[in-house]
Amino acid sequence: RYQAAHANAIKQFLAHNVHRTTARTGVLVFVSIAEHYAEVIADSGIDSRVGQHVWDGVVRDLTAHARDGRLADGFIKAIEATAAVLAEHFPVSSGDSNELDDHLVEI
Repeated sequence: RYQAAHANAIKQFLAHNVHRTTARTGVLVFVSIAEHYAEVIADSGIDSRVGQHVWDGVVRDLTAHARDGRLADGFIKAIEATAAVLAEHFPVSSGDSNELDDHLVEI
């Protein structure tokens, strides 16, 4: 049912070079409003340390907010939760640089 939305999420992950970080630590929070679909895609550096159940929880919270008509709040919570996971597993150290822009892309 959600094959096309998942394929589009992968396409966006690659198109925006989320997979091109040195330590493979890019994350995409993807939402297709038309298809009522959300997914978090984490690159292999994160995937090896963070279980899928963590991202499933982020998606569950995001979609719950969306169902309540509070999509913006859902995005904020999803970004905060993702940031907390990254901070726990990949703490900032001196010399680190942000290899990807932190921004929302609306297509």
